[in-house]
Amino acid sequence: MRLFAGLFLLLAGQALLAAVLPGAVLVWNLDRGNDALMEAQDRQALAAMTTLLSAELKGGVPLGNALQAAQAGFGDNSRAGDPAPPLLGRLALFTPAGTQLSGPSTEGQLIRDERPVKVDGNIVAVAKIVRPPSASAASFAFVRDQVIGIVAAMSAIFLILLVAGYSIASRWTQPQLALFRASRAVAQGDYDTDVSETGPSETRATMRNLGRIARSFDRLETARRTWLVSVSEELRKPVHALGQRLASIAKDSPPTDPEAFEEVVEGVRRLGEMAEDLHAVALADLGRLPVTFATVDPRALIHNAIWTSAKRAQAQRVTLEPGNLPQATVPVKWDGARIEQLFTALIENSLRYTPAGGRIQLGLEGQRNAWRLIIDDSAPGVDIGLAQQLFEPFYRTTTEPGESVMSSGLGLATAQAIVEAHHGRIEASRSPIGGLRVTVILPAAPPTA
Repeated sequence: MRLFAGLFLLLAGQALLAAVLPGAVLVWNLDRGNDALMEAQDRQALAAMTTLLSAELKGGVPLGNALQAAQAGFGDNSRAGDPAPPLLGRLALFTPAGTQLSGPSTEGQLIRDERPVKVDGNIVAVAKIVRPPSASAASFAFVRDQVIGIVAAMSAIFLILLVAGYSIASRWTQPQLALFRASRAVAQGDYDTDVSETGPSETRATMRNLGRIARSFDRLETARRTWLVSVSEELRKPVHALGQRLASIAKDSPPTDPEAFEEVVEGVRRLGEMAEDLHAVALADLGRLPVTFATVDPRALIHNAIWTSAKRAQAQRVTLEPGNLPQATVPVKWDGARIEQLFTALIENSLRYTPAGGRIQLGLEGQRNAWRLIIDDSAPGVDIGLAQQLFEPFYRTTTEPGESVMSSGLGLATAQAIVEAHHGRIEASRSPIGGLRVTVILPAAPPTA
């Protein structure tokens, strides 16, 4: 819409200039033409008056009374109904030396035209027009009608150009807007968007190229999602088998170095969690993350998640504890296993950024047919300005060489996938205890179809 408005305003401005400038030139030319006409009339009238003056002087009229007599004679010779004699009150008579004999005062006036008065070939006086003509009602009406005609013509031209500009802007911007919408959809990951080839040849070629890019990205994205699911499924199998084998070894023959064996078991467990997180993210990416809704108690799930992650928290000397929880049992319809996976992922993310001596709290608050699951960690936490990137798979805010390879960067991406499968939402904000607060809002029961 902005593109259309901008182009239309540009064309409207050009149309206004195309109408106003010629109109102004025509009015200016009309004014010049009117002045030229009046000057020509004055010259004709001055020539006639000098002829009359010569005749009066030959007839013996004194030089001082010649102008009055000539003007009276001009009036007597005019036809009935003619306007007042021309140059009346505007003509002065001078001697050849420049002395004024008769007529209006010339002080402060500009001499518009002059002509000698001759008697028998000798210049006896000079007639001068000393005042500009006064506009008559007829001349005013003529100029007014001409100006009105010019304004009407220019207004009509402006309206025609305005309609043409609207049509041009509409026809030109439609394919551009279609191209913009298609490119925006492709940028947002919608590779099946309609890329219709309309408009000028360059625009059609651009849309054709955009369609090829979208199809190429669609093939790559489909392949990526499929490979990710396949890799995660293949990874889960050997990790699960390895965990069972280690459990069997521990049962049949106790290890000679329990601490080292426990580290291996913990590593396999963490590898299994990573495989599960990767599988969840991959399935969510395909829109096929399975969830089985059943009645569960989120309080119990929080306590289970704290117990599961307690060893790792102790190893990092981080306090992991429940926060504000309801006193009584809270029945909700969630996928218990997925919610435990959600809590584990959130705790794993907080442990990654909480230093020794810090603390992590898990809380639960009611919110009108929904529940808010809250996990807070202490400073320094994560920069809130990175809140959007936190939920991207494999994203890390640190690249320190000593960082554990068990930190997959899948924690919040897994959490987001599980939350979306439960028709909820997840948000990141600043924690009141100094670090990051992750808030998960889930409906108490899945929406009915």
